[in-house]
Amino acid sequence: MDKLDRKSFFRIAGVGSVAAAGAAGFPLARHLGGPTKGLAFRATTGLPKPPLPSYATYVVEGSVDLSRGEGLITSRVLAGHPGATSTIGLPGLARLMRVTGVETQGQQVRFRGVIEDRSQLAPGESANVEVLVDRDRGIVQAPFLGSQTELQLATH
Repeated sequence: MDKLDRKSFFRIAGVGSVAAAGAAGFPLARHLGGPTKGLAFRATTGLPKPPLPSYATYVVEGSVDLSRGEGLITSRVLAGHPGATSTIGLPGLARLMRVTGVETQGQQVRFRGVIEDRSQLAPGESANVEVLVDRDRGIVQAPFLGSQTELQLATH
């Protein structure tokens, strides 16, 4: 076995690191907007609705691969009005939706899916949900405790 000096070791380690980073980069590029077509969004609205003052913020955000019709959308209610939202989630109001279907019509994208943890659902609230993202109007329509709610799409 040949002796390995410090200079040779670092050269080999550097080449190995570059190869490993390159190999990891190809699958990562797929998730960051490589050849697949994806949509990431975030929308918010204040709760309760006017004319009452908002003391909480309803947040819906997701990342969906439009070509495969798969992704996740989360919704939660955070303490604080939309201008000063905290990171404190109100208990029992978080939902994780697994996307099972996507329909695109112009700038509107309709997601169909199911709520993963049905134990958090309120009485009468369905596990099958729809979320509409309308990029032209800058809104998202999503379910909140059994009824559709309109949220403002955040600009990135």
